[in-house]
Amino acid sequence: MYLFFVIGAGFAIGHHVFYSTLNGKPATDQIQMLRYGTILAFAAKAGLSAAVIIGFQQRVWTTVRRRLMSIAAVDSLFSATDDLTALWNWELIKNAKVAVLLAVFAWLAPLMIILTANTLLVEPAAMMTDDKCPGVRSLNFTFEETNEWRDPVKIGQLFEMPLSFWNTTKPSNSDPPGWFDYYTGPSPIFFQTASIGAYMGREVMRKNAQVETCGSGWNCSFEITFTAPAYKCTELASGVGTKPANLTQESGSIAPPFDLDLILPTGRFSYYAFTSGGEYSSTQMRDVSSGGIPNSPPPYPKHLGAFRTEPIIWIGYASIADPDKPIPNSPSDPAWATAFVPKLFACENYESSYTVLFNFTEGTQSTLVKNITFLHPVVNTTFLPNIDADDGTADNVTATPEANYILPADTHRYRRTAAFHSLGQLVRYFLNGTVEMENSLVNPIVNTNALQTKLLDPRTNYFPHPDLATVVQHFYADIILSLLSSPQFAPVVWAARPGEQSGTLLQGGLPDNKETYLYPCDKSRTANVYKYHVRDLWIVYGIAILLAAAGIIAGAVAVGENDGAMRDTRFSSIVAASRGPALEKVAWASGVPGRGVGGNDAAAHTVPKEVKGLRIGYGLVPGSGGDQSDETEGWRRSTGSQVRYGFGLEGDVRQVKREGNMLRFTVLEQR
Repeated sequence: MYLFFVIGAGFAIGHHVFYSTLNGKPATDQIQMLRYGTILAFAAKAGLSAAVIIGFQQRVWTTVRRRLMSIAAVDSLFSATDDLTALWNWELIKNAKVAVLLAVFAWLAPLMIILTANTLLVEPAAMMTDDKCPGVRSLNFTFEETNEWRDPVKIGQLFEMPLSFWNTTKPSNSDPPGWFDYYTGPSPIFFQTASIGAYMGREVMRKNAQVETCGSGWNCSFEITFTAPAYKCTELASGVGTKPANLTQESGSIAPPFDLDLILPTGRFSYYAFTSGGEYSSTQMRDVSSGGIPNSPPPYPKHLGAFRTEPIIWIGYASIADPDKPIPNSPSDPAWATAFVPKLFACENYESSYTVLFNFTEGTQSTLVKNITFLHPVVNTTFLPNIDADDGTADNVTATPEANYILPADTHRYRRTAAFHSLGQLVRYFLNGTVEMENSLVNPIVNTNALQTKLLDPRTNYFPHPDLATVVQHFYADIILSLLSSPQFAPVVWAARPGEQSGTLLQGGLPDNKETYLYPCDKSRTANVYKYHVRDLWIVYGIAILLAAAGIIAGAVAVGENDGAMRDTRFSSIVAASRGPALEKVAWASGVPGRGVGGNDAAAHTVPKEVKGLRIGYGLVPGSGGDQSDETEGWRRSTGSQVRYGFGLEGDVRQVKREGNMLRFTVLEQR
């Protein structure tokens, strides 16, 4: 009894442990896992039921030993766990309440299997895991420093491409001393990629990037850091009548090329951008042959091809003071003067450190620039407008200090600056120009490529976004991150190995070192997973275990009442308790007592109704042989015959009850 209880409780705990290991895991082999759970539930039910049934058997013998019941009630008592209809006996319920309750538990025990089966379900859920992803790329502009356009690096049958195009002073048929290459402009392929990002209003995503990086069916996110240019923007004026301040740079100070009088509400422009002051001239020498080779012999001008300064982005714009109020239709409206807030800011091109979060979800890429740390200006000079260079070149740009010019002879630094200049030049190309408003504000007169970007908001009739300086910075970041969409660009590298260009390969490395090219990432996907409802399972098992424990206690008490002996209801036990002359006087079948009429076997096994009404009990009965004990000796001497324990009719049986160390005999007299 106790062992079966421990086994049943152990399988219940095992069921819990098994489902706990499945909780949150992908729902694979669902039928097999549910079968395992059903087996554990069945084992738990079997163990607890067996313990209760053994306790029930002890209560059976205690009941017949202490109660006098009809034969029909005793029939129902002994068959209560085998025949459900046996429980529909009021006499049984009245005289054997505990035994009936234990039998009811045995009949209801299969509910454990049914109810616990519904505690492990399959539900769609977002699965999250820390993992490492292949194919994650980053940027390293040091490869622009070493890229040789005459002999480019080849990866996967494709050549790496720089961001810039070049002229040279070296004739094709000779190798004069001191020759050098100098900058021409952004490469057309880069211009194409950057333009797509500008028109889309977001970074360009590499084709199949999610599958190659996250794996089929997975979403993923990761964070990369790299060094690239960024625009550092400074607000110089805000509000009607405000005088713009000069822009203070590391190399000096420069005044804005215009003031707020051009901007609404006092002027006619909602957007006014000047981005070409100090721009590098693609024509460095007027008399050149193909490839930019000067027709004049060396020595060449000192500043030929020099990056003298990096143009500043100057933007004046009008923001709507209160977007919730209607905009006045005419300057004659008194509300016109307060309907717009004119602002002016300037942006410098800085080499900067980026931290960017990439997220691939359901085939869509999104990025978040988490941090930009400005390091130093790309070209640390201050443009001097209205001062001619007069240095022998066609580039009439002058800046100070001249010592900070970046010359072609400083090859690595020059090529890196050229890449940053190409990136900035694409941004300035889209930002430069104006948006002029008519008095009615209905049909803006647009003279800028900014209309094709996210800088102007079509929902407000193409007024700039209120926080335009921040939008400019994000616009620049979109163009830089778009480089990752074409891994052929020289700066594109493996994020896990930033010193190695990636090319268009799906994964880096060789079979024996591919692990070193994997990059930490967070992967997720919506999938069917196992959901274990712990509370529901333990409500079922908790009730079952408590009831089984109560049944065991009842059985243990019954064992004590049965003189410490464990009893059962096997055939041999019932035969031993019922043989002898005490019951042979009963006509158990129709006709002659003890036999069926005419030897009819069916009649011999049919107990008449009047017989079933006889009341019997278990105790000391007179007879020969049988179950003898010291307790029967006294009654044997008083009756003068052999006595034993067994079933007897009312008036023939004495039931014995222990009270401490004393015995009390109860003689059941016939009424």
